[in-house]
This record gives sequence, structure tokens and C-alpha cells, in this order.
Amino acid sequence: MLTMRLLWWQHLPLLILIQLLWPNSWSYTFFGEALFNFKGSFGGQRQFRCSNAKYPCQRRWPCLNCYQLKDPGAFSLGIAAKIEGNNEVPTLTPLQENQDNRPTSKKVGASVGGVVAALIVIVIVVIVYICLMRVKRFIRQTSETASSVPSPVELGRGNNCAPSSYDTHKIRQITILELEQATRNFSESNIIGGGTFGLVYKGLLQDGSIVAIKRRLFALSPDFTHQVKHIARIHHLHLVTLLGYYEDSHQQLLVYEYLPNGNVGNHLYDNDGLPIGQLDIRRRLSIALGASKGLEHLHSLNPPLFHTDFRTSNVLLDEKFTPKVSDFGFYNLKNTVEQAGSSSNIDCFIDPELNSPQYFTEKSDVYSFGVFLLELTCGREARYRNQSNSEENLVFQAKNCKDLDKFLDITLGDHEKLAAMKMMELALLCLEVNFRRPSMRQIVDQLERIQQTEIAPLHSYTIEEIGVVTLGSELFK
Repeated sequence: MLTMRLLWWQHLPLLILIQLLWPNSWSYTFFGEALFNFKGSFGGQRQFRCSNAKYPCQRRWPCLNCYQLKDPGAFSLGIAAKIEGNNEVPTLTPLQENQDNRPTSKKVGASVGGVVAALIVIVIVVIVYICLMRVKRFIRQTSETASSVPSPVELGRGNNCAPSSYDTHKIRQITILELEQATRNFSESNIIGGGTFGLVYKGLLQDGSIVAIKRRLFALSPDFTHQVKHIARIHHLHLVTLLGYYEDSHQQLLVYEYLPNGNVGNHLYDNDGLPIGQLDIRRRLSIALGASKGLEHLHSLNPPLFHTDFRTSNVLLDEKFTPKVSDFGFYNLKNTVEQAGSSSNIDCFIDPELNSPQYFTEKSDVYSFGVFLLELTCGREARYRNQSNSEENLVFQAKNCKDLDKFLDITLGDHEKLAAMKMMELALLCLEVNFRRPSMRQIVDQLERIQQTEIAPLHSYTIEEIGVVTLGSELFK
């Protein structure tokens, strides 16, 4: 018997390993019988550390008394239990703690998984909502952009337009009562100018907007409403925005955005048409470039829209001196005005090769822009108001001048004359015969080239000069 017990004791580590690697009912029963056979075979008290226990345990072999296994598959080496009233004897007990922890771990895992899944669903919903809103906004912007370009049916050759169902919401039909209140019943004190369309009034609308209101009495154009609707659809940084209109049986009114600095001529010459020197060459080149971009945008439309009345008084300046071209697109209406005998003020700007307004082309606008560019560089009005002979105007003098350097604005500094000379050369090129004139696209490119090569170095030189002067600490050395 002792031999058998020794054999069991020698194979005990193997039995423990089997029980750990292959935990089944057979291994539990076999291991229990092994422990039962060597019960009480050794005397004395031994202390050892169990492989699966957290703390040392004591084992007293003589008093080892194993209870009968009720469920062999539910036991393993683990926690000590009471045997014969002794708490210090190790025995086989069920691992209730491990079994109790498994459902808790599963519950925690399920909760965490549910929270993560909910967050993922929320994120997906938010992303889908944002995408839908962006698609909706893109479709709306696309439709607005598409409707802002005049169609061939609307514009036609001579700016004759057909009625359009697009973008009618972009132009307001303002009541005459609001316009009368805005201008204090068209008071003379509100008049800020005049042109081929009629007198221009400064007004304040009910929404607080400051506007420029052009009023034409009698001799009304039958295509007024149609022209207004498609002109209001053309938008550009360097074009004056048409905001609203009004029409009845005896008057027609146009409501534009108000530009506080007036037209360019007010900053170039006085009432006698002589230079006043309010603009430096950098500002003049910026004005020329902006106006050329506005005209180039009109010419780039499909079909092209020609201004037909471009001149210095139709280039307006906002509070930042940003130039904007006005009075474009009303070909038929202005033609009616010219037939009434109001064309004498724009003789210098009309292309001399233009036999009839019906044959107006892009190069006719280029000629008018050349006269405008000539005024910018000379600082004088193209048509002297005190001259009776029209042949002695600025265009005639510039073409026959042998020394262009003396023809430049006398208020310009010596360091500004090189850029001004290049602008004047471009102006004279625009005044050539029709087929030699550049396009507005070429004019824009040339002005940008002058700005990069002449104005940028000049600006940096000015900054360096100021930097030397403002070094006040050097004065005290």
C-alpha cells in the first residue's frame, strides 16, 4: 500500500498538469482518487506554496479528510475549505468566484459594445446629413450660377433681349412711393449727377441701403423691363450692381448701388479739364486694370455684351477706390437718347470708324477704353469744355505729339513717368485703326505686366525710403 501511495505521490505533478490542460470529468475524478489514496500517509506539518493559489497555505497530512466529491467536474485546486474544523487544510473546492465573474464580464463587454455601436451609428447619420446638405447647397448654387448668364435668346446681337423666367427674384420692382421717400420727392439737393439716361439722385431705401437712382422722364423705351431683368443677372467685382427698377406711363427709374467716391474724372481734373493730381500712378494703374477687367467680362459673355458708351464718367469708385463700370447693357434705350440730341458729350469716346450703332463691335469698346486710358495718364479731360474746335481734343493732340514725355500729367513724379509712359503707349495702340487694336483680354494682360514690372519695384523702393527715414534712433547717435 505504501508503495502505491508513493507512486501516486510521484505522479502527482503529472496529474496536476493533465487536470490543468484537459479539464474534463474524467480528469477531475482521477485526480480526486489520487488525493484520497495518499490521505494521512505522511505525518508532520508541511508548508508549501500552491501553484494556483495567491497566498501560501499549510497542509497537515494526518488530519487530511477529503469530503466525497458531489460533482467531480466542478472542482480544481484553489481555495481552502473547512475540514474537521480546521481552516488551514487545503482541499478541492468549487471555483465559484471565477464562475460568478464570467457573467459580469460578459455584461460589461456587451454594454461597451452597445455604446460603441450606438456612437458609430450616430457618426454615420451625422456624416450622411452633412453630405446631403452639401449636395443640396451645391445644386442650389449651380442653378443660380447657370441662371446668372444671359442666354443667346435674351441678349441677341444689339443687346435686344427676350423675356426670361430666370432670376426675376434678383431684381426688385420698387414702388414709386418708396423712391419718392428715398429722394425726398426727387429733391434737387439729392441730385449727384446726370448722364444719357437722365438725372441721378442719391437716396435712402426703407431697408437702410444707400442707392443711386437714375430717373428718365418721357421718351420711354418699350424694352425697358426686359433689358433690366437680364442686366441685373450680370455680376462682377468691377461692374456696378443693378438693384431695382420702376416703370409707369411717364417715367422709368433704375436703382444702382451707391459708390461714394464718384467717377474717376472727379479725381483727375477740375471743372476746366486741367489736372489736379489727386491720384498717383499706382492708383491710376489699379483703376485702369479694374475697368479693363469689367469690360473684358462683358465681352466674354455668350454672346458678347458690348458697353457702347464706355467713358471716364462711367467708371465709378467705391470707398476703397475699387473701380466699377456702370451704364452697360442699355443699348436701345441710350440709342433713343442719342437720337434726341444728347450725344455731343461723348464725341471723343465714340469710335470714328463706327458708321452706325448697329455695327458696334468689341473693338469699338477698345477705342473708348483707349481714350479713358489717355485721360488717366495725361490727367486732362479728353474734350476741353472751352474749346470750340473738336479737332483740338486730347486724342488729336496725343496722336500728333512728338514728345510723349511732355504730354504726361505734370503732377506725376519723375519715378512714376516710366509706368505712365507705358500706359500711354497702350492707349495709343487702342486708338489705332480697327484691325490693329488689341482685344480687352490682351489689354488686361498688358496692364498686369506693367503693374508687375514697374509698380511693384516702385512700391518696394518707397517702403525702403520710408524705412530709412523712420529710423529715429540714428538721429541721436
